Amino acid sequence: MFRVSIQALLVVVITLSGHLRAVPDEQPLAVPQIPFMPPQEIPEETLTGIALNRVTFEREFDSPVTLATIPEGNGEQVIAMQRGEFCAVKLDGSGEWRSFLDFRQRMAGILLFEEGVHGIAFHPQFEKNHLFYLSYTQNDPRRTVISEMRASEGPSPVALPETERLLLEIPQPLADHWGGHLTFGPDGLLYIALGDGGLRDDPYRLAQNPWVLHGKVLRLDVNGRSGALPYAIPTDNPFANEQTIRSEIYALGFRNPWGLSFDTHTGHLWCADVGQDLWEEINIVKKGANYGWSDRDGPTPATFHPEPLMANVAVTQPIHAYSRFRNEGICIVGGHVYRGDKMPILQGKYLFADWGYGTVWALEMDTLNEHATRRLVLHRKAEASKLNPTLVTADAEGEPIIMSQDGALYRLEYSEESSQ
Repeated sequence: MFRVSIQALLVVVITLSGHLRAVPDEQPLAVPQIPFMPPQEIPEETLTGIALNRVTFEREFDSPVTLATIPEGNGEQVIAMQRGEFCAVKLDGSGEWRSFLDFRQRMAGILLFEEGVHGIAFHPQFEKNHLFYLSYTQNDPRRTVISEMRASEGPSPVALPETERLLLEIPQPLADHWGGHLTFGPDGLLYIALGDGGLRDDPYRLAQNPWVLHGKVLRLDVNGRSGALPYAIPTDNPFANEQTIRSEIYALGFRNPWGLSFDTHTGHLWCADVGQDLWEEINIVKKGANYGWSDRDGPTPATFHPEPLMANVAVTQPIHAYSRFRNEGICIVGGHVYRGDKMPILQGKYLFADWGYGTVWALEMDTLNEHATRRLVLHRKAEASKLNPTLVTADAEGEPIIMSQDGALYRLEYSEESSQ
């Protein structure tokens, strides 16, 4: 999900070019020039009266990556942690938590920065079938695993690892850009966001390759079967009847999607996509759309791929993009549209953050024309803060929760001053 800054890379290139000048008959490497950056396309303002307050627990959660509500439950949600622990918690201030699934032995030896658990999603009919779905990585061979598992019955369900059923195993060329978030849509289908497979510049051009699943959002029907597949291909998938495109693909052209969520009012599927050197972007994902990576980098053509992989491809632009060259951030973290009751000022706005800078924003939208109109700063990280957001999500009542790599969970809520 995260990567080395371009400033560090420039230092390496400059050092190498200086060295090569001392070697006879060698041409020095060109030092990259900082590109011209257009001005920010929408205004940014600070929204006062909102605080980030830590949720009380007697423990920390080791690199939390996602939070999923147990359907028709007692308000419990499951925190998935990157190194394999899953805890059922209540975010009501009681500090209650219990073990839901312990996958830490399965994750033993999987220690690289982006490896590990990436997602959990409960079946919409969980109360009846007790099924949920996991996304995680394994080695030897290196791969992403998407699987189904059953939980026990009763008011405090726990996972039953012996019931695991594999849906997909996707070979991975490198140990980063996994993506891996998954969620169910209002249509009852499972959506899975996958990264391009790693390294800089998408060297294998996987994100634009229509016959691999890397760099794509997939859409599966886990309630049926298509032939020998352990899932069914929805008949209205955009490429269900195409022989030259994988039928699981819903949309393509993503680098490292992190944060996949549906707006409960509009049905829009939102996805934040972690960029490389220039851009961090936010997309509303539409059926069959191509979001450009790695022919494009954010809203601009990619200099490292001067020719597109496929000819005559229509590209959908991001809803919003920000850049490290404008000192805005270095690694986007999605993201959901606020539909809670306690903070009307945020109603209908997309909440997101930056992992490196620790900034939390609300994106104001013209929903009719589907474009961003204003960016509101909700929180800026203090210098001594350990906040590194890994997900902006919601509690069981739809109120904003920020998960942080340091093991803490935070609430966005009105400050005491604003409530007086």
